[in-house]
Amino acid sequence: MIKIHKSKPQSNAFNRGFTLVEVMVALMIVAMALPALVILVMSQVDGAAHIRNKTYGMWIAENELTRLTLLQNKELFPNYKLAEKDAGKTEMMGLQWQWQVATSPAEEIPVQGIVKIDIDVGIVGVADGNIKPAQGLDKVDPLAHLTGYMSE
Repeated sequence: MIKIHKSKPQSNAFNRGFTLVEVMVALMIVAMALPALVILVMSQVDGAAHIRNKTYGMWIAENELTRLTLLQNKELFPNYKLAEKDAGKTEMMGLQWQWQVATSPAEEIPVQGIVKIDIDVGIVGVADGNIKPAQGLDKVDPLAHLTGYMSE
């Protein structure tokens, strides 16, 4: 003979919800995980901004190299001679940038009349004036560097 056992209904007061200990453990886990997540997101944002600024710096360096290449056109500018050092500021994408150009003989190329042009670009400040730009042209840490070669 099979006996069917019916269990007594238990009180629902103890079966409903979470205990205080479970809630505290869950909050502790979330409290430990959130700062790590925020730090990770902020480092990704900083990395993206650095790559963006480095790209803009390379564009400015390429613009300066193109400007010097155009100035070397003897038909248009017969009296132009490359300066040994040059520097200036320009504005791009809401930022003020500083570029520095240094020319030297291209010793790695065994051809006479070829010069090496090194261009360094750095951020000076925000163009709308919220950040005060650096006063001296030698004070900026280069963010981008470009080397080019051309004939004298």
